[in-house]
Amino acid sequence: MAEDEKHILCVGMCVLDIIHVCAEYPKEDTDKRCQSGYWQRGGNASNNCTVLRKLGVPCEFLGMISNSPAFGFLYDDCRQRQIIIKNCPNIDMDPPFSSIILAQSKGTRTIVHSNPGFPILTFEHFKKIDLSSYAWIHFEGRSVEETVQMIDMIRLFNKNHKKSIRISLEMEKLNKELFRLACRADLVFISRDMAEHMGWSSAQEAIYKTRQIIKDIQSKENGENNLPWPTPCLISPWGSECSDCLSSSDEYASLPACDVNEVVDSLGAGDTFVAACIYALNYLKKSLAESVKYANKVAAFKIQHRGYDDLEQME
Repeated sequence: MAEDEKHILCVGMCVLDIIHVCAEYPKEDTDKRCQSGYWQRGGNASNNCTVLRKLGVPCEFLGMISNSPAFGFLYDDCRQRQIIIKNCPNIDMDPPFSSIILAQSKGTRTIVHSNPGFPILTFEHFKKIDLSSYAWIHFEGRSVEETVQMIDMIRLFNKNHKKSIRISLEMEKLNKELFRLACRADLVFISRDMAEHMGWSSAQEAIYKTRQIIKDIQSKENGENNLPWPTPCLISPWGSECSDCLSSSDEYASLPACDVNEVVDSLGAGDTFVAACIYALNYLKKSLAESVKYANKVAAFKIQHRGYDDLEQME
């Protein structure tokens, strides 16, 4: 496969989002009509794929999918957007879904997630894919034991091939074990939720504390792992304030968030940022700081529009 035919693989969850647009957040124990409502395909990795396709990038989603009739809409949406799902294992169980309230008065989004024990993607599933098809593989930080094996499989592939696959990781789930994945990746996104869960109060603190944790893990595990450790680039998006980054050679930058005139739909803003950053690094060949600056711009544009389809109009 030619290098320009290789695509990005996003590994994680695909869920159904049921969205209610309200003038303001409803009071408890009331019966109120929303201004509008709609269904949308969701899940971090699934959303990453949507944004990448809108930016013109060939991409594939890999995760467990459901044979349930309720999943039919999600199948169709992937096909219409030309998101590859051919390697996804499937199960008859009903899929996870999220109920989401978008409160227009404050620009907030409140998510209530329902997951009836839907199984996760395992290493047994992952090892069946052909790694030579991919230029970049991005992971939602989820099942650590399974994902460690997946990432190490890619690292072994890279050791034996001239053209390496870039590995990125999003640390959003509040699980300290995710740092075991971070020390194996080339690029790590540290969410504000994760940073505050760790007791860190700024993007800069999140960046440097994460760097130290990674170094500590790598020094302890070095004798047990004969694959070379990467020095990950680190990015910490801090909402409407800034996004900070640290390159593998320790070049630090703090990029201010872009101004937003009106918050229309903040759902998926973080997923948009991640996808736009990967796009800028891999396809636009921008530096780390310039890629973060570009991702800030794309995320700000998305927030001012419903869903992701208007991203094609961004200048």
